[in-house]
Amino acid sequence: MRLEGSFEAPAPPQKIWGIITDPRKIGKAIPDLKRLDTKDENNFEAEFKVKLGILSGTMKMDFKYVDLREPSHLTLVGKGSGMQSTVDLKIDLDIVGKGDAGSEVKWVSDISLGGMAASLGSRVIQDLARTKVKELVANLKKITASA
Repeated sequence: MRLEGSFEAPAPPQKIWGIITDPRKIGKAIPDLKRLDTKDENNFEAEFKVKLGILSGTMKMDFKYVDLREPSHLTLVGKGSGMQSTVDLKIDLDIVGKGDAGSEVKWVSDISLGGMAASLGSRVIQDLARTKVKELVANLKKITASA
């Protein structure tokens, strides 16, 4: 499943870069986060609550920053499991400076599900993914606004 969009942030690209490349800071934007452990500067593990239709529980994901081109582009890759399901996630973020107006953050995500989650049907999964992405983007906007 592919989702994409963009949002305006009232901060310059370098400040946004500092937020999205710091697991502790970006962790504040992850909806329903229970735990976040930083392994090193490019790797972290997150555990969060998920409700997928009739399924609810905890997912654990390992994340890795790849293709870092400061301060304009990064790719975040995640692989996780939980609730008898697996998830593979790839998010590309591009940060474009808008002068004194801040920045525009463009994003594209590709999500693959396996196991019980995949059997729930694409409509349930797409609705949940859109909801969580909207929450994540709203949280990132708040974080960058206070940066």
